[in-house]
Amino acid sequence: MSKFYSEADARDLGKGKQAPNGSVTDAELAARLRGYKRTVAGRYRALFEADFERIPGGQLLVSPKIDGELWFLVFDGGEVFLASPKGRVVFGDVPVLAEAKAAMARAHERTIVAGELFAARKSGRPRVGDLAAAMGGEAKAEVARMAFAPFDLLEGGFGEDAERPVTYAERLASIQKLFEGGKRVRTVRTEEVEGGAAVASLFEEWVAGGKGEGLVVRTADDAFVYKVKPTIDVDAVVVGYTESSEGDNKVGSFLLALMREDGQLQLIGSCGNMPTQQRLEFMRQVREMHVDSGYRHANSKGALYRFIRPEIILEVRLTDVQSETSAGDPIRRMVLDYVDDAYKPLRQLPGVSILHPVFMRVREDKSVNPTDLRVAQVLERCLVDSLDEHAEPLDLPPSELIRREVYTKTTKGAVAVRKLVLWKTNKQDVDPSYPAYVVHFTDYSAGRKDPLKREVRVAPSEELATGIAEAMLEKNIKKGWALVEG
Repeated sequence: MSKFYSEADARDLGKGKQAPNGSVTDAELAARLRGYKRTVAGRYRALFEADFERIPGGQLLVSPKIDGELWFLVFDGGEVFLASPKGRVVFGDVPVLAEAKAAMARAHERTIVAGELFAARKSGRPRVGDLAAAMGGEAKAEVARMAFAPFDLLEGGFGEDAERPVTYAERLASIQKLFEGGKRVRTVRTEEVEGGAAVASLFEEWVAGGKGEGLVVRTADDAFVYKVKPTIDVDAVVVGYTESSEGDNKVGSFLLALMREDGQLQLIGSCGNMPTQQRLEFMRQVREMHVDSGYRHANSKGALYRFIRPEIILEVRLTDVQSETSAGDPIRRMVLDYVDDAYKPLRQLPGVSILHPVFMRVREDKSVNPTDLRVAQVLERCLVDSLDEHAEPLDLPPSELIRREVYTKTTKGAVAVRKLVLWKTNKQDVDPSYPAYVVHFTDYSAGRKDPLKREVRVAPSEELATGIAEAMLEKNIKKGWALVEG
């Protein structure tokens, strides 16, 4: 029995075992694995192919980006296992672990290595979907295809020194010595070059040549990490729009969706990067296309989208798509039905976020159907679960009012109103996008430049929600305010 993870819910993986998310029981180890993913994801800077000149000069360490999943190889006290940032664990008689054990004699007693877990193919580069396929089938899983490409060191490493090297170049050298001569466990190929022109040459050789998903470019001092991938073009349908904040009769941004196999529409994000003249032309078109919607969606500035008939198809260019947050949680997007000239919200299902979308053109040659707008367009870049699942409407329980208080104050004949409302949603167990408790404070004063102000806070428990409510009242209800309701 391991002191680091639970085997209780493990299932067969060939002759080995795999335990589900949350199986890492060592709190310190679980926090380190989650924290590394958040830190790394936050430091990566996305670049277009045309932006190599932005990469600083000096020594650069360039690696092909392997299309797999971030996992960690852990050596500790004679144990060897693989763990994901969300606590999924692979252990036992698995070929990739059997090879890793050979390196344990060269490693510090406690060593944690970050790398890409992937599935090898007979031809072509690995794809992220290959790994899920190889690890399926339980006892019949294709474990011989599983491989691990180490690229960083969290702790320990080659030799007796437990101190993690400061620079990436030193950490890379340590894991290269540790896994020298490996087949299934082989340090990611890394070239030392100088300048953007050399990076462009490697991009042409590795990425355009079909050997890698993209490039990872690091400065030797660890100051910058760049992720360079080919751009991806997606055909998506417009379901809503906002007006330009400049108030000059232009579209601000479009809300976009792809179509699932059953004809349901799933949101993927928005695009506001388009020429001024195109914004004007779009506004003349969309103002005649309004339809009803039972779903509300706001942009980053809080402006609500106006929903329109799903007829305009755009080609947008993206730097990337993501199916997970930096914490490793699946990104969930609303699925809509369009029936009788109205949108009906169904439920949130695993989906994607689009990064840096740029309008390219209107696709008048495309139609609104599951082939031209197929949601599978994003699968080239990431793995999304349940894309073939039919979204049934959620039966959400009603909210429960816990507290409501209204206060008024009369100044120079004008009545100002402040209202506190606290409610329990009763929905968080059905749909994780809902918080357990919500506290809403409204402040209305007719004589103010901005007469209506609102503050919304959420909480996981009634105790915390009550504390937030009391703090709001203490801050906003002073002398002169009278309780009129509550």
